[in-house]
Amino acid sequence: MNIMIGLLASALGFSIAIYIHERHSKKRPLRCPRRAPCETVLGSPQAKTFGISNSVLGIAYYALIFFLLFFVSPGKVSAYSVILFVLITAGFLFSLYLVRVQRVVIKQWCIWCLGSAITSTILFLVGVTFFL
Repeated sequence: MNIMIGLLASALGFSIAIYIHERHSKKRPLRCPRRAPCETVLGSPQAKTFGISNSVLGIAYYALIFFLLFFVSPGKVSAYSVILFVLITAGFLFSLYLVRVQRVVIKQWCIWCLGSAITSTILFLVGVTFFL
């Protein structure tokens, strides 16, 4: 069951990242609920990490997590499960950082970015259950 939730969450996160990247890279406005200022967040200097768009990093991250989930078994520690847990934890911490950046630095909220952060949190919770 946990793997299925992880697969769904990673597919959702991948879809969100693809949507953000596709719209923003083609300079087409995102359809943001509640008229959220997504473009302000995506146009900020913090929208890139080491010169790479955070949406591209998200695409790679969620695709890798989805792939790795096929090689793990809950309750069984393996090299794949350790790698998966490290990546999921790093992704979760990076999401927390980006949410803080939206709140403190940019002072604007991107609903799609928050959706990705929620997805990352779900993946983290699923990842923790692998080791319980």
